[in-house]
Amino acid sequence: MAVERIAVLGGGNAGRTIAADMTLKGLKVNLFELPRFTESFAPVKESGEITLRGVAGEGVARLNLATHDIEAALEGVELILIAVPSFGVGPMFETCAPHLRPGDTVVFTPGAFACVVARNILKSKGIDTEVTLGEMCTLPYAARITGPTEVKVFINAIRLPTAALPSDRTPQVVEAMRQLYPVVQPAANVLDVALLNINPCIHPGPSILNTGRIEYADDFYLYAEGMTPGTRRVMVAIDQERQRVREAWGLEAPHYGLDPTPGVYEVFEHYFGYGGIDQAGVKLQGPLDMTDRYITEDVPYGLVFYASMGDLAGVDTPICDAIINLAGVINQDDYWSSPMTAANLGLAGMAKEEILAML
Repeated sequence: MAVERIAVLGGGNAGRTIAADMTLKGLKVNLFELPRFTESFAPVKESGEITLRGVAGEGVARLNLATHDIEAALEGVELILIAVPSFGVGPMFETCAPHLRPGDTVVFTPGAFACVVARNILKSKGIDTEVTLGEMCTLPYAARITGPTEVKVFINAIRLPTAALPSDRTPQVVEAMRQLYPVVQPAANVLDVALLNINPCIHPGPSILNTGRIEYADDFYLYAEGMTPGTRRVMVAIDQERQRVREAWGLEAPHYGLDPTPGVYEVFEHYFGYGGIDQAGVKLQGPLDMTDRYITEDVPYGLVFYASMGDLAGVDTPICDAIINLAGVINQDDYWSSPMTAANLGLAGMAKEEILAML
């Protein structure tokens, strides 16, 4: 399938960056944002432009379309990319699902088991349109919105594990996505992809351990200030639990984990190249409060998922559990009621073999 026209759903850091980058690379891009974000999206919608800065390239991208009209956004495209945080996957897919056409390919960038969430939405709505669902384990860039119509890319991904649901469609998804990002590579299945997402290892633990600093200060840079030897040890402990969960599900190395060597602070190596912490991490501001997505995304949609998949496979995750509990106390929220538990994903009561067969 030749990809010439794409729809990007999501007008945040990721969506704007993908739309600008792919436009400058010669694709026709329709960028969609949910109507409830009218105010923040207005500059892009009115101008039809996004200025790209940084290592992915420089230039002013003139979009084919910037819109709140989902039907218009999906018209005539060969590929649909959903680029939203994990907590936005449900609302965004529910918006687009009724308008999907037979043969459409939808890829979540990134996913974190988004394909299973999307599959459940299709079933609950009684939509039997034959579509292909895929997901990547991380974003193609570390990027931030730096102005009303401007984004900056600090570093590009060097590896993007990707899979489809069901996994026999992974070659089709990989072929399409490599036209956009040549560093895309196939993974075993979408559980493999979801458990290769190490943001939940990196963000919540150090954020929780720096709660006093974050709540007291007007400014904070987690990677520059918060990655001390103690917080590093917590990160590695969470990552080791993630790897044990992967192994229990029969997912083989490479696990793309954190370097457990004392004194090493490299956290981006496998996905963004060695030295990524210096090129990008220390320049990324935040979190500036404890309701940042480093907590509200990576705890309920990341750590709870790790723990829940661990429970299904008979693996204890005490460090993940501790961080989830502390985050819940700090934010007075029940993160264990996450949509990413086995019960809420529709996996409760299924044997491991049944789940793997479904994937």
